[in-house]
Amino acid sequence: MSLETTLADITSRLRQGKFPNEQAISQGIVLRVFQELGWDTWDTNVVWPEYQTGEGRADFALCHPPSKPAIFTEVKQPGKAEDAVRQALEYAFHAGVPFVVLTDGRTWSFYLPAEQGSYEDRRVYKLDLYERPPAEAAAALHRYLDCARVQSGEALETARKEYRSRNRQSQAKAAIPEAWRELVEKGDELLVEMLTNAVESRAGVRPDADDVAEFLAGLGKTIIVEAARSNQTQPSSGVIPRPMPIRTTNETTRSGKLVLLGKAHAYHNAKDAMVIVLRELAKTDPAFLERCSQHPDAQGRKRRYIARTSEELYPDREDLRDMRDSLPGGWLVATNLNNVLKKTITRLAAEVAGLKFGKDVVVEF
Repeated sequence: MSLETTLADITSRLRQGKFPNEQAISQGIVLRVFQELGWDTWDTNVVWPEYQTGEGRADFALCHPPSKPAIFTEVKQPGKAEDAVRQALEYAFHAGVPFVVLTDGRTWSFYLPAEQGSYEDRRVYKLDLYERPPAEAAAALHRYLDCARVQSGEALETARKEYRSRNRQSQAKAAIPEAWRELVEKGDELLVEMLTNAVESRAGVRPDADDVAEFLAGLGKTIIVEAARSNQTQPSSGVIPRPMPIRTTNETTRSGKLVLLGKAHAYHNAKDAMVIVLRELAKTDPAFLERCSQHPDAQGRKRRYIARTSEELYPDREDLRDMRDSLPGGWLVATNLNNVLKKTITRLAAEVAGLKFGKDVVVEF
């Protein structure tokens, strides 16, 4: 009889209430499953019942080599498997057993007791025989408990890889809000372009890129994370228009006073403020602009904002290569940028110079 057939029979009997207690589950389910997975259930040095640990007794120890536990299995009455998590993981941790299985016959949970995090974090997989077809359930049990795979170390390595993968995914998920905040607050070009095109498709009028960038920046930490996954709305023709150049030479005047290390400078717009800061800080430090150009915030996905040539500023937009200002030492800065991005560059310039933005460098955009 194959494991798949055995599981179909077990599931049918579970639904009929044929396994009312731990002893029935151990004999009628667990040992049957172990046998189908290649374990010699008659050899108590291999499938060791009531294995004594320093903390208590594990219901079963699957051993390899004989008498050396590789997996602890804890069996509980129906619906009570999760009640034994702490106990089972403590037994395994103190005994140096790297893998634990908790089951009430219907559910099978697989844990790595020595890993980090809560008990739930250390659970690699949970199988519910009611929710999975026999073939899928059999594949999961083979993955973690097949005798040959346990003996070769493949089963444990698979579990560890799945844990690491899930742990990395959890870390990535937790970083989404902060990553989104950084994108919108720094005026990310691609994000601005996507929203600009979507607005144009919906309203029939292309919005000013600065208005879009400032809207995004204003969302801050309160923005719904799912908005980052929204797709750009396309026109009914199905053709995505090429984004029009954002001509910042005609940007709205935002004149004011820029205070740099106690000295006031007049500026007419965000571009002027950015260029003034870069030029002034570069006067006393020949390597300043080189360091600025290497800063992560001075580089877009396809281009640099501070570079030696206009080709580096606009590698795929020859029509925009006159949108630049000259800086000391032969450096150039792109000016075809939204105002939020100009503020980001001004802020990074202060950071590179070892100054505090808002204190040593004061400017209102």
